[in-house]
Amino acid sequence: DLRLAGIELITLCSQVSCKAGIGAATNTARVGTNMEVVGGALRSVRAATTVGDRNQGSLCSTPIEPEVDQLRHIFFDLAFSKLVDFRTYLESFKGYNIHDTESPYVVDSVMTQVLTKLTGELSKLYECCKSDEMSPGSFKLRLDLFVEEDHKYESQLVNLLLVILDNADADKTSRYLNQVQRGCISMLQTMASNSSLQAFKALAKLSGDSMFVARETIRAGNSTDDDDSDDGYGEVLELEASKTVASAFDSGDMSSEAKIIVMCSVLTQYLKIHGLHNESGVNNISRKGRGIFRAKYDTLTRVMDSGLEATARVDMSLKDKSVIDSIWDKIIDAVKTLLLECLIDGYANNSKSILDIIALFLLHLPPRKYSTVGSILEKGANRAIEVAFGKNEDFDEHLTSADNIVEGAIDIFLACFMGLCQKMPSSPALKSMTGQILGGTIESSDWPTGNSSHQVRARHKLALAVCESLKTTSSQDLLVATFPLLCR
Repeated sequence: DLRLAGIELITLCSQVSCKAGIGAATNTARVGTNMEVVGGALRSVRAATTVGDRNQGSLCSTPIEPEVDQLRHIFFDLAFSKLVDFRTYLESFKGYNIHDTESPYVVDSVMTQVLTKLTGELSKLYECCKSDEMSPGSFKLRLDLFVEEDHKYESQLVNLLLVILDNADADKTSRYLNQVQRGCISMLQTMASNSSLQAFKALAKLSGDSMFVARETIRAGNSTDDDDSDDGYGEVLELEASKTVASAFDSGDMSSEAKIIVMCSVLTQYLKIHGLHNESGVNNISRKGRGIFRAKYDTLTRVMDSGLEATARVDMSLKDKSVIDSIWDKIIDAVKTLLLECLIDGYANNSKSILDIIALFLLHLPPRKYSTVGSILEKGANRAIEVAFGKNEDFDEHLTSADNIVEGAIDIFLACFMGLCQKMPSSPALKSMTGQILGGTIESSDWPTGNSSHQVRARHKLALAVCESLKTTSSQDLLVATFPLLCR
């Protein structure tokens, strides 16, 4: 009871002494309804009012003297520092073992109540301070958020949340988040939606590689429970953190600069896992008995969707392109890895996601980068052709998904070839690949049937993909060059 009262009192002091005042935390309380029963039906009759709306004028109408504001700042600093001091108490629990009966610290229901209360009060405090004391402020474009200089109050709050999560994760075997963990993740999402790079930094730390790999099975081999002893925050929390990174990008309050920086950081992590120099084979690996892992791109797709749009928007407003060009180069490296380092299973399981990413990438790519991207699309298309025409023995380990692999390879070929047709129609690669595919189809006497080999079916599907792509080009020269093959 003493700890609960202390938490509430300290956070109340912080709220009262912050610039926005405690009223900022109560602006969502409803004092009326905009619905009434009219003629036997529920109708909207007027806009609902809130306490914040009603008190906004009174809160801002009285000017504050500089001396008073300075004193208020001193009080806030004192109250918040005492709140952060609670970290020292929580950190004393670090490294305990709940299965050790001799451990002096056990996370019981009382501590859970304390942490739940602390998380709820911190959420109210952030609502009061998010526009002033804990505002992310402005920042310059850069390639990674991990070089960010810590903001005094904001970084202390994030660090406190991470310590709370350390103490809340008592049951490593649980498949669900507890109340404290959900509260912390929700608060980090709120901060991230407010363009807090500190919150994104924390979420990236929590999610680890879960943004890019998915666990295929719960266990691999005859592993024991001890294999998960070094899982850190646990698999469930990692997945929730990675989902939060993606969902925060849907916020309309997040600035374009913040989206770009976070996207670059996500791409940096992606390149570390799937990069051209990575030899781990992450698309099909087993680590310490935790299960089979395969690549996934749902989070990456959502991040790049908003991030590419923000990058293109900022690009158009800049005269000096040096920084933004380095960001485009990072994006191009990621797309290159996506196309050229995709394993066989990736064609079967992730082709739709790869197609979406390529389409988004080409939609926002500035023309000055076309020459750099042309060779990447050419190599991606050629590799997709090789996979589609692969020999049966190449699919021995994937017999159940051989058709899916071919279909995925054709999807990726279509994305690359159509991109060349639309953005770089003068590329010599277009004529050579068109001649290879259409010419080979014309000369072949085999027609696809139910008993045909996958090479025969792939050849005709690739020919149809070439024709679909040529429909989208605006280059008369390309159409004239391929006209004889099209006639045949």
